[in-house]
Parts: sequence; C-alpha cells; structure tokens
Amino acid sequence: MAKSIAVGLNGKFKVKISGRDKDKIRNFCNSMGEQSSIEPYFINDSLDIDGQDLILCVKPNALTQFQYKGKARGVYSILNATSTLELKKTISSTGYVRAMPNVACEFGSSITSICGDESLKEMAFEIFGAVGRCVWIDEKNMSIATALGGCAPAFLAIIAESLIDSGVIGGLTREQSKEIVSGLFVGFNDLLHSYHTTTIKENIMSPAGSTSQGVLSLERDSIRGIINNAILSAKNFA
Repeated sequence: MAKSIAVGLNGKFKVKISGRDKDKIRNFCNSMGEQSSIEPYFINDSLDIDGQDLILCVKPNALTQFQYKGKARGVYSILNATSTLELKKTISSTGYVRAMPNVACEFGSSITSICGDESLKEMAFEIFGAVGRCVWIDEKNMSIATALGGCAPAFLAIIAESLIDSGVIGGLTREQSKEIVSGLFVGFNDLLHSYHTTTIKENIMSPAGSTSQGVLSLERDSIRGIINNAILSAKNFA
C-alpha cells in the first residue's frame, strides 16, 4: 500500500521515504527513475517531522518503534484500528487524519475512507486523491468503512472467482470466462453510478426469465445475509 501511494504522489509532491530497511528504501526510490520526486530518507529510528506532512504506512504495532522529533504540520495515517487519540499520544502535530485506501490504489482506482480534523480535509483529499476517489466520514464509522472499502475487494475476488468457475463448468474456456467476468465488473461500475441497484436488477429481470430464476436461487440461499455477515465480521475485527 505504501508503495502504491508513493507512486501516486510521484511528480505531484516531494516525498521522502523512511523505514527500517535501508536497502528496500534505496531500491524502491531508484526504481522511480531519474525524474522522480521521491527520495530516500535514512534514519536511526528517529524522524524529524517538524513542519512536515507525515504519511504513516507502517504496521500498527510498529508505530511506537520510531521517535518523532518536532511537531508535524499534519499526520495522515493508514494504520488500521488506530484512533486519532492513539496517534496524538505518540506524535505531536497540528492535526490528524485517518485514511483507509484499498489495494486498487496500485492502479489509481482506490476508494479511500477519510476522517479526522476538518482543517486537513483538503490536503487529505489531495494526497489520497492521487490514488483514487475519497469519501469523508465520521471516525466512529471508520471500522465499517474499512470493512466495506478495504476488506471487501477480497470478498469480491471470491465472487469473481466463483463466476469464472461457473463459466468454465458451463463450457467456456477459463480465458473466455475470465474475459467476460472482467468486462462485467468494469461495466457494472458505470451502471452503479447511474442507476439505483433495484433499477439495475428490475431492468434485467424479465417475467419467468433466466435472470429471475438466478435471483430466486440467490435469495433462497440467503445471499444478502452471507454478505452482511462477512462485512460485519470484518468490521468487528477492525
């Protein structure tokens, strides 16, 4: 996730990359090319953050393994289940923001849920807008937003895999089935932005047609309950 965010910010911001593995940092920065706005910042567990914007992309348990010297202009954290109150206990800053992008930020198409100090909202949208779309929420809803936007791509992958397998079972080659399902997901994004979900379903369901039979099967198998349980289970863990 950190690499994807850095790639998205390259050329838009001057970025210094820090961490515990100096070779990994050096290799990543070198891979960005000569015109890159990203450079390594080697440390000995001590970061000078005075007047800087700090983007935290470490594991939550690694937060306290660094010393933060000075007062940051803004802290932007993608640490799961780490509240702004916890951030304030560790890092001095004029403001704090929590953000949860997902793996699609690699392609600039993440959806990032963001909460925190309103004074940093514009900058937060500029930073995470570099890797996709953003939505501002209340911090009390961050766990459900994380489950929905951050965890659900794994659930959608299972659904996509099941659809592809169904095509193969029905006689398509795996390549053909994958191409159809890939196109399905791309096209559905446009439908979802243009129509209510009920309208999409009703426009496809003709009387006694194949779609209506498939919908009936999904409802009989409690598809809504299965999905709700998956999202709420992820929420309770976050």
